[in-house]
Amino acid sequence: MSPFVVMRKRIAFLFLCVSVFLVVLIVRLGFVQLSQGADLRKKADDSHFRGVPVAPKRGNIEDRQGNVLAMSVSSETVYAIPAEVRQSGRAKEMALTLSPLLGKTAAEIEAHITKRTALEYVQKRVKPEVAAQVRALALPGIGTTEDSQRYYPLGTLASHIIGFAGIDNQGLEGIELTRETALKGIPGSILQEFGANGIPLPQAEHQYLAPKQGNTVRLTIDKNIQSFAERELQKLMSGQGINMNGQAPKNASILVMDPSTGEMLALASAPSFDPNQYQQADQSTRRNIAIQNGYEPGSTFKIITLAAALEEKKIKPTEHFFDKGAYTVLGKNVRCWKAGGHGDQTFVQVAENSCNPGFIEMGQRLGMDAFYKYLRDFGFGQKTGIEMSGEALGILANKKKATALDLATMSIGQTNNVTPIQLLTAVSAVANGGTLMKPQLVKEIVGPSGRVVTPFKKEEIRRVISEDTSKLEREILESVVTNGTGRRSFLPGYRVAGKTGTAQKVANGGYIQGEYVASFVAFAPADKPRLAILAVIDGVPFYGGVVAAPVVQTVMLDSLRYLGVKPDTQAPLTPGKPMPGLEFPPIKKAATVPSVLGLPLAEAEKALTGAGFKAMTEGQGEMVLDQIPHGDAQVEAGSNVLIYLGKDASTPTLAHWWEDEDEDIEAINNFRGRVPISASPLGH
Repeated sequence: MSPFVVMRKRIAFLFLCVSVFLVVLIVRLGFVQLSQGADLRKKADDSHFRGVPVAPKRGNIEDRQGNVLAMSVSSETVYAIPAEVRQSGRAKEMALTLSPLLGKTAAEIEAHITKRTALEYVQKRVKPEVAAQVRALALPGIGTTEDSQRYYPLGTLASHIIGFAGIDNQGLEGIELTRETALKGIPGSILQEFGANGIPLPQAEHQYLAPKQGNTVRLTIDKNIQSFAERELQKLMSGQGINMNGQAPKNASILVMDPSTGEMLALASAPSFDPNQYQQADQSTRRNIAIQNGYEPGSTFKIITLAAALEEKKIKPTEHFFDKGAYTVLGKNVRCWKAGGHGDQTFVQVAENSCNPGFIEMGQRLGMDAFYKYLRDFGFGQKTGIEMSGEALGILANKKKATALDLATMSIGQTNNVTPIQLLTAVSAVANGGTLMKPQLVKEIVGPSGRVVTPFKKEEIRRVISEDTSKLEREILESVVTNGTGRRSFLPGYRVAGKTGTAQKVANGGYIQGEYVASFVAFAPADKPRLAILAVIDGVPFYGGVVAAPVVQTVMLDSLRYLGVKPDTQAPLTPGKPMPGLEFPPIKKAATVPSVLGLPLAEAEKALTGAGFKAMTEGQGEMVLDQIPHGDAQVEAGSNVLIYLGKDASTPTLAHWWEDEDEDIEAINNFRGRVPISASPLGH
């Protein structure tokens, strides 16, 4: 082969290699430009553009009428760019200069401004005059930027619902936390161009990326109804509530719901706190007890027992039941609060009289399977789903291990543990026609432009009873207020349905002497309920009908008037005449019960009679082993005191369950020899 041909082949091969290389290069450049160009450009900008974040304004939290409950107010933040500070060599001088302005030590400031970070916040929430002084110093690498801080204009009002935001404007509790995504907005920034040495370029390009304000969260809460509830709580906590006689409870809560939609109109708990100074508040005051605390509901739970018995047609309202004063289950006597019982009565009168044996009969007729079905259907032993963190489940007795005695005590509101929000939600289902609703706290989310982003939608969980059953029970519960044990919540001209409850507190496997959880639940108007209200007062020596019913009565009346609900011309102006044997003497002044524990029967009766009380006895023997109410308890003067007798003081003390009403007490003697509740097999 001639040299010429060989040379041509080599040139052709070289040309082919160069061509392939160029094609690969062009393809690669095209790929980089078209596919990776944006990312690479961003990385390049990031390497020589440095941004100072500009915080967005956090969205407002408002009540259902648009009243502002939480807002953001402008403030400023002092920041440092440590690379510039180090480049200047003046870090110590700057720290000494800034120290008196920012109220920090020079060493602390120097540590901040020389950190190995791209940007460091030196001091947040700086006063405008201080920020102006910092800017006037023109220190290299030191600047200020616009910021905002959270402000709660109404102080403690609805604080457990709203929660609070931290120093970095992040939600920490309440709606501030659960709606963080909607409220926080999108940060902006101020970008400046820097050289590779970290020095700002002369006549460098500046970019301003505006922050996007957060959305407004509009609650279902009504500021005025919330104020009515918190006003009554303040009276209670100061000991100035009706019949409190200067004695303050440990805590209390008042919940107001629209039963037809599940919207919460008020959710108040005490003690409370000011979210503007949340760091200074005791952590216990920040606990939302209406959502997170459980308690044994007592007779307010009889509403559920009655609903189940009516729905399953286990009773008829006109059917008669004879109350002999106690109901025997597995050899244990569950007493009626009225000595000697109520005798012959219809089941309507059983409800009016809050008769324990009558409600136990309903539970026994239902049976364990049906009773537990309604427990679950009404939402007990499970979260309601309300938009609050830390909601408790409540505790239900383990069905597999429950006995007929457990069924008896559960029928009258004992043994099981519920939360206030669970009970109010369940009672609202009875009031609204039989549908369990999910309790709601957020009405809508509104964008910065005023457009509704997310509207409210009521959520029906399930139907638990029929319309007919709901209508019938509303009438019966209205009769409880008009003719029965709930008469202290009677409102002239309004049809009110309700039920009282008093529970002795459980602790360390037994019951606390002389300390109760008093409660009252009601809804009105009874025929077409607009409001359902529950008050739970923890740690008082009084009963639900004495302290809780007047609270609900006051909040109910103020709220109905505020909502423009006019009195019903057909509604009674005065309570009806009590059923035979059921009397309601006026509330008397409080009196202290003497302790007669360990005394012979004769001496105990003499001491009680001398103090103005009436002695009732239970058991056999000559020595007093226990008493209800316990010694030093504050009750109405002239009340009955039930004393338990035995042979000697070594006999095990009884655990008790109490129910109110007026000066009489439902003293249930059904725990003799029974395992304490804390040791009982419990399930969820």
